[in-house]
Amino acid sequence: MNLIPTHNPLLPFIKDNWQGNLLNEKQQYINLDGPSERTFKELFKWQVEKNQLKPLKKQQQPNVDVVQSRFITQNRDNGFVWLGHASYLFTLEGKHFLIDPVLYNVGPLKRFTALPCEVAELKHIDYILLSHNHRDHADKKSMQQICALNPSAIILTGLNISSLLRSWKITNPIIEAGWYQQYRLDTDVQVTYLPAKHWSRRGLTDINNMLWGSFMLQSKTRTIYFGADSGLGKHFEEIGRMFPGIDYAMLGIGAYKPEWFMGTAHTSPADALIALQQIGAKNLVPMHFGTFDLGDEPLFYPKQELIQLQGQQNINAVLHLSIGPKHLF
Repeated sequence: MNLIPTHNPLLPFIKDNWQGNLLNEKQQYINLDGPSERTFKELFKWQVEKNQLKPLKKQQQPNVDVVQSRFITQNRDNGFVWLGHASYLFTLEGKHFLIDPVLYNVGPLKRFTALPCEVAELKHIDYILLSHNHRDHADKKSMQQICALNPSAIILTGLNISSLLRSWKITNPIIEAGWYQQYRLDTDVQVTYLPAKHWSRRGLTDINNMLWGSFMLQSKTRTIYFGADSGLGKHFEEIGRMFPGIDYAMLGIGAYKPEWFMGTAHTSPADALIALQQIGAKNLVPMHFGTFDLGDEPLFYPKQELIQLQGQQNINAVLHLSIGPKHLF
């Protein structure tokens, strides 16, 4: 019997002949097409090699506007609010879905863009979605405060992550899912946990013991894909086939340099445009940039490069959001 679960037996699969996540010989989760994690040797190589973009990081500022928005959860109109980095508040069919909430600095990493509201205003949340356990997506302090404000909010996440949340003394109901499983929710919105090409770790000995993934949210009128953290992989085309007509795809464009180190775990601006085409979504909503300094590139670089690529490729289907205002649909 596996100590690491391969699926939630209480949830249905949406993929034919899929019986659960695959594990390697070490009983660790694996990607569909090759590993994303890097060795300590590779990490050391990255840290000691010269960063050609380092001079641009002096006095760096993000090129993202922050608009303060009070009473942020009182508006139940369909739409979404970018809270910075990979954190969003989605509103669908009158329900609030808070995704990967990271509201403060992450350890030594300074937050360069402000939260557009007071944390205390993030009440009336119905569902909290956690894509994976990396600290810039699953933050202890943020989760503890959000759950204290919303003790009945249901947490939707990947396999084996509840142990981390319970260790934080979080008592909210938690539903874990494997890839291609749909959560059973008392709402008109369908939420499905899907693959991503990434990895997981919180400490030194727990690599890939907790599942990572992405989310699809489907209401009566809109389909939204939250790509979480992912490198380019075979899952994007598959997701596009399984969910035709995606309206919005939230895809990362930051923490991508050096690409030899980051490319298997994060999409660059160029990769995000490829992923957009593979998914077949109508709109790309870029994220995972500007808030935390995670890669060799300066904070303003990903958006700047994406805009240049859009011009070169004559692509208009990109929503460059400000942090705070609600995009209604």
